[in-house]
Amino acid sequence: MERKTPIQQLLNRLISGDYSRSDYRQLTELFAQENDEQLSSQMQDHWTEIPADHPLPARLQRMLANFKAQHQPPSGHRIVRLLHYYQKIAAILLIPLLLGIGIWFLQPKSLETCAMATLHSPEGARTEFELPDGTTGWLNSGSSISFPVTFADTREVSLTGEAFFEVARRQGRKFRVKTKALTVQVLGTAFNVAAYDDDPEVQVVLKEGSVQVFDPVHREGYLMKPDEAFSYDLIQRKATVRQVNAAELTSWTEGILRFKKEPLSEVMEKLARWYNAEIQVTDPQLQDYNFTATFQDEQLEDILEMIALTTPMKYRIEDRKLNTHGIYMKKKVIIERN
Repeated sequence: MERKTPIQQLLNRLISGDYSRSDYRQLTELFAQENDEQLSSQMQDHWTEIPADHPLPARLQRMLANFKAQHQPPSGHRIVRLLHYYQKIAAILLIPLLLGIGIWFLQPKSLETCAMATLHSPEGARTEFELPDGTTGWLNSGSSISFPVTFADTREVSLTGEAFFEVARRQGRKFRVKTKALTVQVLGTAFNVAAYDDDPEVQVVLKEGSVQVFDPVHREGYLMKPDEAFSYDLIQRKATVRQVNAAELTSWTEGILRFKKEPLSEVMEKLARWYNAEIQVTDPQLQDYNFTATFQDEQLEDILEMIALTTPMKYRIEDRKLNTHGIYMKKKVIIERN
Protein backbone atom coordinates (compact mmCIF):
# COMPACT_ATOMS: atom_id res chain seq x y z
CA MET A 1 0.00 0.00 0.00
CA GLU A 2 1.34 3.43 -0.93
CA ARG A 3 2.41 5.45 2.10
CA LYS A 4 0.60 8.76 2.48
CA THR A 5 2.63 11.94 2.89
CA PRO A 6 2.35 13.94 6.15
CA ILE A 7 0.24 16.52 4.32
CA GLN A 8 -2.17 13.87 3.06
CA GLN A 9 -2.48 12.31 6.52
CA LEU A 10 -3.24 15.67 8.12
CA LEU A 11 -5.75 16.63 5.44
CA ASN A 12 -7.52 13.30 5.85
CA ARG A 13 -7.90 13.88 9.59
CA LEU A 14 -9.07 17.46 9.13
CA ILE A 15 -11.61 16.56 6.44
CA SER A 16 -13.03 13.67 8.48
CA GLY A 17 -13.26 15.82 11.61
CA ASP A 18 -10.91 13.53 13.56
CA TYR A 19 -8.17 16.03 14.36
CA SER A 20 -6.65 18.04 17.19
CA ARG A 21 -5.48 21.63 17.50
CA SER A 22 -1.90 20.39 17.18
CA ASP A 23 -2.83 18.84 13.80
CA TYR A 24 -3.97 22.21 12.55
CA ARG A 25 -0.86 23.98 13.81
CA GLN A 26 1.34 21.27 12.31
CA LEU A 27 -0.26 21.85 8.92
CA THR A 28 0.47 25.57 9.11
CA GLU A 29 4.12 24.76 9.86
CA LEU A 30 4.30 22.64 6.71
CA PHE A 31 3.71 25.77 4.64
CA ALA A 32 7.12 27.02 5.70
CA GLN A 33 8.79 23.72 4.79
CA GLU A 34 7.03 22.45 1.67
CA ASN A 35 7.16 23.82 -1.84
CA ASP A 36 4.02 25.92 -2.40
CA GLU A 37 3.31 24.23 -5.74
CA GLN A 38 3.60 20.76 -4.21
CA LEU A 39 1.35 21.70 -1.30
CA SER A 40 -1.27 23.29 -3.57
CA SER A 41 -1.31 20.18 -5.76
CA GLN A 42 -1.89 17.86 -2.81
CA MET A 43 -4.62 20.11 -1.40
CA GLN A 44 -6.26 20.31 -4.84
CA ASP A 45 -6.25 16.51 -5.07
CA HIS A 46 -8.10 16.25 -1.75
CA TRP A 47 -10.44 19.05 -2.79
CA THR A 48 -11.67 17.13 -5.82
CA GLU A 49 -12.42 14.07 -3.67
CA ILE A 50 -14.85 15.95 -1.39
CA PRO A 51 -18.56 15.88 -2.39
CA ALA A 52 -20.03 19.31 -3.13
CA ASP A 53 -22.48 18.95 -0.23
CA HIS A 54 -19.82 17.89 2.30
CA PRO A 55 -20.46 19.92 5.49
CA LEU A 56 -17.77 21.87 7.27
CA PRO A 57 -17.34 20.18 10.69
CA ALA A 58 -18.50 22.39 13.55
CA ARG A 59 -15.24 21.80 15.44
CA LEU A 60 -13.28 22.97 12.42
CA GLN A 61 -15.47 26.06 12.07
CA ARG A 62 -14.75 26.97 15.69
CA MET A 63 -11.04 26.31 15.22
CA LEU A 64 -10.90 28.49 12.10
CA ALA A 65 -12.77 31.26 13.90
CA ASN A 66 -10.57 31.20 17.02
CA PHE A 67 -7.13 30.50 15.59
CA LYS A 68 -4.96 33.55 14.87
CA ALA A 69 -1.35 33.63 13.77
CA GLN A 70 0.92 35.26 16.33
CA HIS A 71 3.42 36.42 13.73
CA GLN A 72 3.45 38.71 10.71
CA PRO A 73 2.76 37.04 7.35
CA PRO A 74 6.05 36.08 5.66
CA SER A 75 7.21 37.60 2.39
CA GLY A 76 6.12 36.04 -0.87
CA HIS A 77 2.88 34.13 -1.49
CA ARG A 78 1.18 32.37 1.41
CA ILE A 79 -2.27 30.87 1.54
CA VAL A 80 -4.59 32.73 3.91
CA ARG A 81 -8.31 32.99 4.56
CA LEU A 82 -9.76 36.41 5.36
CA LEU A 83 -12.82 35.93 7.53
CA HIS A 84 -15.19 38.89 7.35
CA TYR A 85 -15.44 39.25 11.10
CA TYR A 86 -11.65 39.65 11.33
CA GLN A 87 -11.33 42.23 8.58
CA LYS A 88 -9.74 44.74 10.94
CA ILE A 89 -6.90 42.33 11.70
CA ALA A 90 -3.92 42.76 9.39
CA ALA A 91 -3.70 39.06 8.45
CA ILE A 92 -5.07 35.77 9.75
CA LEU A 93 -3.25 32.67 8.56
CA LEU A 94 -5.88 30.01 7.91
CA ILE A 95 -5.95 26.95 5.70
CA PRO A 96 -8.86 26.38 3.30
CA LEU A 97 -9.86 22.71 3.38
CA LEU A 98 -13.29 22.23 1.85
CA LEU A 99 -15.31 23.23 -1.20
CA GLY A 100 -16.71 26.73 -1.08
CA ILE A 101 -13.94 28.17 1.10
CA GLY A 102 -11.47 29.12 -1.63
CA ILE A 103 -7.75 29.80 -1.46
CA TRP A 104 -6.45 33.23 -0.48
CA PHE A 105 -3.02 34.56 -1.34
CA LEU A 106 -1.60 37.59 0.46
CA GLN A 107 0.95 39.48 -1.58
CA PRO A 108 2.85 41.83 0.75
CA LYS A 109 4.08 45.04 -0.85
CA SER A 110 6.33 47.75 0.50
CA LEU A 111 5.17 49.71 3.53
CA GLU A 112 4.30 52.65 1.26
CA THR A 113 1.79 50.65 -0.79
CA CYS A 114 -1.24 48.56 0.05
CA ALA A 115 -0.98 44.77 0.15
CA MET A 116 -2.89 42.84 -2.49
CA ALA A 117 -4.97 39.73 -1.86
CA THR A 118 -6.06 37.09 -4.37
CA LEU A 119 -8.94 34.67 -3.94
CA HIS A 120 -8.90 31.54 -6.10
CA SER A 121 -11.83 29.14 -6.51
CA PRO A 122 -10.47 25.65 -7.32
CA GLU A 123 -11.63 23.63 -10.31
CA GLY A 124 -14.93 21.96 -9.55
CA ALA A 125 -15.85 24.42 -6.78
CA ARG A 126 -17.89 27.60 -6.32
CA THR A 127 -16.64 30.05 -3.72
CA GLU A 128 -18.64 32.71 -1.88
CA PHE A 129 -16.68 35.83 -0.91
CA GLU A 130 -16.96 39.17 0.86
CA LEU A 131 -14.61 42.03 0.01
CA PRO A 132 -13.30 44.60 2.52
CA ASP A 133 -15.93 47.18 1.44
CA GLY A 134 -18.85 44.80 2.06
CA THR A 135 -19.28 43.77 -1.59
CA THR A 136 -20.28 40.10 -1.76
CA GLY A 137 -20.44 37.55 -4.54
CA TRP A 138 -19.48 34.17 -5.92
CA LEU A 139 -16.47 32.90 -7.85
CA ASN A 140 -17.10 30.14 -10.35
CA SER A 141 -14.86 27.12 -10.87
CA GLY A 142 -11.25 27.88 -11.76
CA SER A 143 -11.66 31.65 -11.27
CA SER A 144 -9.76 34.24 -9.25
CA ILE A 145 -10.02 37.87 -8.18
CA SER A 146 -7.27 40.17 -6.90
CA PHE A 147 -7.87 43.34 -4.87
CA PRO A 148 -6.25 45.64 -2.29
CA VAL A 149 -6.63 44.59 1.33
CA THR A 150 -7.75 48.19 1.91
CA PHE A 151 -9.68 49.96 -0.86
CA ALA A 152 -8.84 53.53 -1.88
CA ASP A 153 -11.39 56.05 -3.16
CA THR A 154 -11.85 53.90 -6.25
CA ARG A 155 -12.53 50.25 -5.47
CA GLU A 156 -10.87 48.10 -8.14
CA VAL A 157 -10.56 44.33 -8.52
CA SER A 158 -9.04 42.18 -11.27
CA LEU A 159 -10.88 39.08 -12.47
CA THR A 160 -9.82 35.96 -14.33
CA GLY A 161 -12.67 33.52 -14.94
CA GLU A 162 -16.26 34.15 -13.87
CA ALA A 163 -17.73 35.97 -10.88
CA PHE A 164 -21.04 37.39 -9.70
CA PHE A 165 -20.90 40.63 -7.71
CA GLU A 166 -23.39 42.35 -5.42
CA VAL A 167 -21.65 45.67 -4.97
CA ALA A 168 -21.98 47.51 -1.68
CA ARG A 169 -23.06 51.07 -2.41
CA ARG A 170 -20.56 53.66 -1.24
CA GLN A 171 -21.39 57.29 -1.98
CA GLY A 172 -19.04 58.65 -4.63
CA ARG A 173 -16.78 55.56 -4.57
CA LYS A 174 -16.87 53.71 -7.87
CA PHE A 175 -16.34 49.96 -8.09
CA ARG A 176 -14.40 48.58 -11.07
CA VAL A 177 -13.83 45.06 -12.33
CA LYS A 178 -10.91 44.73 -14.74
CA THR A 179 -10.57 41.76 -17.11
CA LYS A 180 -8.25 40.86 -19.97
CA ALA A 181 -10.37 42.84 -22.47
CA LEU A 182 -12.69 45.25 -20.72
CA THR A 183 -13.48 47.16 -17.54
CA VAL A 184 -16.86 47.25 -15.78
CA GLN A 185 -17.61 50.30 -13.63
CA VAL A 186 -20.48 50.60 -11.14
CA LEU A 187 -21.63 52.42 -8.02
CA GLY A 188 -23.85 49.70 -6.55
CA THR A 189 -25.52 46.85 -8.38
CA ALA A 190 -25.60 43.10 -9.10
CA PHE A 191 -23.88 41.74 -12.20
CA ASN A 192 -21.90 38.80 -13.60
CA VAL A 193 -18.58 38.87 -15.47
CA ALA A 194 -17.13 35.90 -17.37
CA ALA A 195 -13.56 36.26 -18.64
CA TYR A 196 -11.79 32.89 -18.68
CA ASP A 197 -8.28 32.83 -20.13
CA ASP A 198 -9.16 30.04 -22.57
CA ASP A 199 -12.36 31.74 -23.80
CA PRO A 200 -12.05 34.27 -26.67
CA GLU A 201 -15.19 36.06 -25.44
CA VAL A 202 -15.71 38.22 -22.36
CA GLN A 203 -19.31 38.64 -21.19
CA VAL A 204 -21.03 40.94 -18.70
CA VAL A 205 -24.61 40.23 -17.56
CA LEU A 206 -26.46 42.89 -15.59
CA LYS A 207 -29.02 41.62 -13.08
CA GLU A 208 -30.01 44.89 -11.41
CA GLY A 209 -28.86 48.50 -11.24
CA SER A 210 -26.58 49.86 -13.96
CA VAL A 211 -22.99 49.36 -15.05
CA GLN A 212 -20.75 51.03 -17.58
CA VAL A 213 -18.55 48.80 -19.73
CA PHE A 214 -15.32 50.05 -21.28
CA ASP A 215 -13.71 48.07 -24.12
CA PRO A 216 -11.65 48.85 -27.26
CA VAL A 217 -14.92 49.56 -29.15
CA HIS A 218 -16.70 51.59 -26.46
CA ARG A 219 -13.87 53.75 -25.16
CA GLU A 220 -16.36 56.21 -23.68
CA GLY A 221 -18.23 53.35 -22.05
CA TYR A 222 -21.50 51.55 -22.79
CA LEU A 223 -24.22 52.00 -20.16
CA MET A 224 -25.96 48.66 -19.61
CA LYS A 225 -29.54 48.09 -18.50
CA PRO A 226 -30.86 45.18 -16.40
CA ASP A 227 -31.31 41.89 -18.30
CA GLU A 228 -28.72 42.84 -20.90
CA ALA A 229 -25.66 40.79 -21.83
CA PHE A 230 -22.64 42.65 -23.19
CA SER A 231 -20.17 40.42 -25.07
CA TYR A 232 -16.79 41.30 -26.51
CA ASP A 233 -15.08 38.99 -29.01
CA LEU A 234 -11.30 39.26 -28.66
CA ILE A 235 -10.64 37.65 -32.04
CA GLN A 236 -13.04 39.73 -34.13
CA ARG A 237 -12.66 42.75 -31.83
CA LYS A 238 -16.41 43.16 -31.90
CA ALA A 239 -18.91 44.00 -29.15
CA THR A 240 -22.56 42.89 -29.09
CA VAL A 241 -25.48 43.52 -26.73
CA ARG A 242 -28.56 41.31 -26.36
CA GLN A 243 -31.57 40.90 -24.11
CA VAL A 244 -31.34 37.96 -21.68
CA ASN A 245 -32.87 36.54 -18.53
CA ALA A 246 -30.18 37.61 -16.08
CA ALA A 247 -31.63 35.50 -13.26
CA GLU A 248 -31.18 32.35 -15.35
CA LEU A 249 -27.66 33.25 -16.50
CA THR A 250 -26.53 33.89 -12.92
CA SER A 251 -28.24 30.86 -11.37
CA TRP A 252 -24.86 29.08 -11.22
CA THR A 253 -24.38 30.92 -7.90
CA GLU A 254 -27.19 28.70 -6.53
CA GLY A 255 -25.60 25.51 -7.85
CA ILE A 256 -27.82 25.39 -10.95
CA LEU A 257 -26.50 24.49 -14.40
CA ARG A 258 -28.66 25.79 -17.28
CA PHE A 259 -28.23 25.05 -20.96
CA LYS A 260 -30.50 26.65 -23.56
CA LYS A 261 -29.91 25.53 -27.15
CA GLU A 262 -26.18 25.47 -26.50
CA PRO A 263 -23.78 23.58 -28.79
CA LEU A 264 -22.49 20.34 -27.30
CA SER A 265 -18.95 21.73 -27.44
CA GLU A 266 -19.89 24.60 -25.10
CA VAL A 267 -21.89 22.27 -22.86
CA MET A 268 -18.86 20.02 -22.42
CA GLU A 269 -16.59 23.00 -21.70
CA LYS A 270 -18.89 24.13 -18.89
CA LEU A 271 -19.23 20.61 -17.50
CA ALA A 272 -15.45 20.21 -17.53
CA ARG A 273 -15.02 23.37 -15.44
CA TRP A 274 -17.96 22.59 -13.16
CA TYR A 275 -16.84 19.05 -12.32
CA ASN A 276 -13.07 19.53 -12.64
CA ALA A 277 -12.85 16.96 -15.43
CA GLU A 278 -11.13 16.62 -18.78
CA ILE A 279 -13.78 15.99 -21.44
CA GLN A 280 -12.74 15.07 -24.97
CA VAL A 281 -15.22 15.01 -27.88
CA THR A 282 -13.72 12.75 -30.54
CA ASP A 283 -16.25 13.38 -33.35
CA PRO A 284 -16.37 17.03 -34.56
CA GLN A 285 -19.92 16.55 -35.88
CA LEU A 286 -21.19 15.97 -32.35
CA GLN A 287 -20.13 19.46 -31.33
CA ASP A 288 -22.86 21.04 -33.47
CA TYR A 289 -25.75 19.36 -31.64
CA ASN A 290 -27.69 21.77 -29.43
CA PHE A 291 -28.76 20.87 -25.92
CA THR A 292 -31.33 22.37 -23.52
CA ALA A 293 -31.67 21.30 -19.88
CA THR A 294 -31.44 22.44 -16.26
CA PHE A 295 -29.50 20.53 -13.60
CA GLN A 296 -29.00 21.00 -9.88
CA ASP A 297 -26.95 18.82 -7.55
CA GLU A 298 -26.50 16.13 -10.22
CA GLN A 299 -23.48 13.88 -10.65
CA LEU A 300 -21.51 14.25 -13.89
CA GLU A 301 -22.39 10.69 -14.93
CA ASP A 302 -26.12 11.41 -14.56
CA ILE A 303 -25.85 14.49 -16.77
CA LEU A 304 -23.92 12.57 -19.42
CA GLU A 305 -26.62 9.88 -19.39
CA MET A 306 -29.28 12.53 -19.95
CA ILE A 307 -27.36 14.08 -22.85
CA ALA A 308 -26.87 10.62 -24.40
CA LEU A 309 -30.66 10.15 -24.48
CA THR A 310 -31.09 13.11 -26.85
CA THR A 311 -27.79 13.03 -28.73
CA PRO A 312 -26.22 10.23 -30.83
CA MET A 313 -23.30 9.88 -28.46
CA LYS A 314 -21.84 7.53 -25.91
CA TYR A 315 -19.23 8.13 -23.28
CA ARG A 316 -16.66 6.34 -21.19
CA ILE A 317 -14.87 7.50 -18.08
CA GLU A 318 -11.25 6.53 -17.62
CA ASP A 319 -9.83 5.76 -14.20
CA ARG A 320 -7.95 8.63 -12.61
CA LYS A 321 -4.20 8.22 -12.94
CA LEU A 322 -1.31 9.32 -10.77
CA ASN A 323 1.12 11.80 -12.28
CA THR A 324 4.87 11.75 -11.72
CA HIS A 325 4.41 13.63 -8.42
CA GLY A 326 2.03 11.00 -7.05
CA ILE A 327 -1.00 13.30 -7.43
CA TYR A 328 -4.22 12.11 -9.06
CA MET A 329 -4.98 13.77 -12.39
CA LYS A 330 -8.42 15.01 -13.43
CA LYS A 331 -11.16 12.55 -14.29
CA LYS A 332 -11.09 11.98 -18.06
CA VAL A 333 -14.27 11.56 -20.11
CA ILE A 334 -14.23 10.42 -23.74
CA ILE A 335 -17.29 11.38 -25.84
CA GLU A 336 -17.79 9.27 -28.99
CA ARG A 337 -20.44 9.02 -31.68
CA ASN A 338 -22.97 6.29 -30.98
